[in-house]
Amino acid sequence: MENKRLSKLYYYSILIILICFSFLSNASGDEKEELIKKVKYEESLGNYWAAVKLYNKLIKLEPTSVDFYFSRGVCRMELRDEQEAIDDFTKVIELKPNFAEGYKERAIANYDVGNYKQALTDNTKAIELIPKEADLFYNRGLAKIKLADSTGAYADFEAAITIQEKHPAALMERGHLKRKKKDHHGALEDLNKCIELEPDNPLAYKHRALIYIAMKETEKACEDLMRAKYLGYSYQITKLLLDNHCYD
Repeated sequence: MENKRLSKLYYYSILIILICFSFLSNASGDEKEELIKKVKYEESLGNYWAAVKLYNKLIKLEPTSVDFYFSRGVCRMELRDEQEAIDDFTKVIELKPNFAEGYKERAIANYDVGNYKQALTDNTKAIELIPKEADLFYNRGLAKIKLADSTGAYADFEAAITIQEKHPAALMERGHLKRKKKDHHGALEDLNKCIELEPDNPLAYKHRALIYIAMKETEKACEDLMRAKYLGYSYQITKLLLDNHCYD
């Protein structure tokens, strides 16, 4: 009899544990869904600090979630908290080593804090995983410029344009490099295309103005400098160029 009583007690104990576990799991699931709704709402409003706090709670509930770490990293980038973002994207890569977006975003964060070699490495890995994404070649080209590899940068901007013919940023950077190589007509062609695609890009007008200055087309250069100034490009730089080339 005693053994039967013990068996029943054991059975009921296990049953109670299972019921409690089921209840806690459901409660945890409900909490997660509620937090996800809240975080998406905060993100839609641009309240990234509030979103980070909510992702902290979600990560406690699901500490191996690639999505939560990645999204928190993106929010931290919006907050200009690049180092914390790098930590999040590193965790994403640890959890999912072949997730290209993790390398892409970590490369951007590393570039922003001046870690150009690591940005180059991360972009290269992302390109291995997604070889047909123009932005990856463009981003790697920017890192190469910072590392004084203008030849490699030029090749990457070329690759970006080959993949996406109408890539305004890559066209602008390739045009800028062509100007430095004194290929003024080629540079002008790239900058014209860039401005056609992005007519409100102040940096593009400044770059084109420098081409016109090199080609001794002063009137066109001054028009572009005034346009760059109007669109918000550096007052000091545009004033200096205008004073040197446009005002008697």
